[in-house]
Amino acid sequence: MSEDIPKPWLKSYPEGVQESLEYSWMSLGEMFDKTVTEFPNSQAISFEGWSCTYSQLNEMVDKFATALSKMGVGKGDVVAVDIPNIPQFVIAYYATVKLGAIINPIIPLHKFVEIVYQVNDAKSKVLIILDALYEGYLQGKDLSKMDTLEHVIMTGIGEYLPKIKAILGKLLGKVPYMKEKLWPDKVGEIQFHKFQNLLEEGTPPNVPNVDINAKEDVGTLIYTGGTTGVPKGVKLSHANLICNAEQAVEWLYSQVPKTRELRGKGGSGCVIPFGHVFGLSTAMNLGVYSGYKLILFPSPPEKRSDILKKLLNEDAVYMPAVPTLYNQINQDADSEKYKGKFETLAACLSGGSSLPPEVKRKFEALTGALIIEGYGASETAPIVTGNVFEEEKYKLGSPGLPVSDTLIKIMDVEEGTEMLPICPHMNCDDCDPEESEKYIGELCVNGPQIMLGYYGKPKATERALRKDSKGRIWYYTSDIACIDAEGYLHIKDRKRDMIKYKGHGVFPAEVENLIYQHPAVNEVGVVGAPHPSGVGETIKAYISIKPDYQGKITEEEMLEWCKENISPYKYPREIQFIEELPKTLVGKIKRRELKEE
Repeated sequence: MSEDIPKPWLKSYPEGVQESLEYSWMSLGEMFDKTVTEFPNSQAISFEGWSCTYSQLNEMVDKFATALSKMGVGKGDVVAVDIPNIPQFVIAYYATVKLGAIINPIIPLHKFVEIVYQVNDAKSKVLIILDALYEGYLQGKDLSKMDTLEHVIMTGIGEYLPKIKAILGKLLGKVPYMKEKLWPDKVGEIQFHKFQNLLEEGTPPNVPNVDINAKEDVGTLIYTGGTTGVPKGVKLSHANLICNAEQAVEWLYSQVPKTRELRGKGGSGCVIPFGHVFGLSTAMNLGVYSGYKLILFPSPPEKRSDILKKLLNEDAVYMPAVPTLYNQINQDADSEKYKGKFETLAACLSGGSSLPPEVKRKFEALTGALIIEGYGASETAPIVTGNVFEEEKYKLGSPGLPVSDTLIKIMDVEEGTEMLPICPHMNCDDCDPEESEKYIGELCVNGPQIMLGYYGKPKATERALRKDSKGRIWYYTSDIACIDAEGYLHIKDRKRDMIKYKGHGVFPAEVENLIYQHPAVNEVGVVGAPHPSGVGETIKAYISIKPDYQGKITEEEMLEWCKENISPYKYPREIQFIEELPKTLVGKIKRRELKEE
């Protein structure tokens, strides 16, 4: 593994993007303080009619940090946070990291057993939880199973809603809540607190001065399911997250000048849950780094066009989201009324899964904003690559080029010890299936955004992080990919999702992208299903049809279209129409559930 790493992507780099950056090596708390100093009077949060400036947010953050400190939270302690994208998350996040403590986001809607596992695995001392989630998943349960937990902090969505909206929302059942008089004071040995009371107890603020080593100290512990087994805590240092924000803004600011010009003025659309690294890093941290207003969505509105309405009203300049969300916005007929009205929205980022070309084109036509596809992982904080905003250089079907100071290489799948060559072609379609096998392997990544390791899991860390002969640490992603002649990355699929059909390796994501070209297809998930013969696998596609095509196309007709338009060894042999595909909270299609079915 001593080979030098070829960098064909540098010749494809957009004008102005630097190969290497000078990083600030700040802690997350220092980054927050820097933005407060630079933009004290700029709006920091917009939430359902409630807003605050960065100066006001800083006061709340420092009060909450003071209260946590009085509670005994200090450097290295873990604070779990089980709340959606509401102001309390932002306050709790920056208060915790200022103390040198570690924030441990829990995906809202995790149930009792999942919450217990994560709290115990992370050794969380404090749990901050939405009252409705407590009532739904923890009330009446044996909380002593969370053996490191000492404090629970309760909060409600209504605390930062305008009063009339909070009252009406509760009366109409639109704001989930647990009656405050039912909030416990103590359960067993666990002390309960109210979020707003703690803010009062932190007055006047007196945040301890903590020595934080940005490169070595964990700032955030994000849980990921990984390819197999139980969820693992990804240890992201302060520097991992700040460097990734600096890599991201280099990519954004250089190519879309408006994103730099509107620092301290524009908004960041925060639809992706902060409990997921994609939302936490690219919506919240990047938003704060840029002095943007965080436009908070506790959950995506039922009418997806309302996302556009809010982005328009709040002067959003930027939004990260997943392809399913962009597609749902496109499919909402009311989205058309916002066409041509956006003045500030300039750049959007798509991640989580492959961005179908027609989804990109339609959203850009609606908003005038450019979307690029990117690639990342929880273990990479998350951004590894980004496509190019310039239309002439944008390569459809690719998540783009490595961001500054990021190296990528393709290793053999079996042992991970042999580096495979760069594909000599510029497009995957130019590659013969047999020839392409020489260039396709496991994607490995090196850069300042690579995690410190998995919390409490040395063997998993050893498998994922490997040092080469030059001392560089590489993250082995478990994603199957190749790099083309111009340096663009092409993700084929996850190791676990690859379908073996009659000796061929078939990548579901590639087949899905081809099926998306049919105008009737709304969403598609492709999996390996048991072969009718009982030996091996066959290829099955689950498809949801757009409303306009309901009853106008049959599964047999779709199968015939696939036969005509997709290579013989990879078109689906079975097609099933379903009303809606199962998805994760961030909108990824759950192939595992489809496979189990």
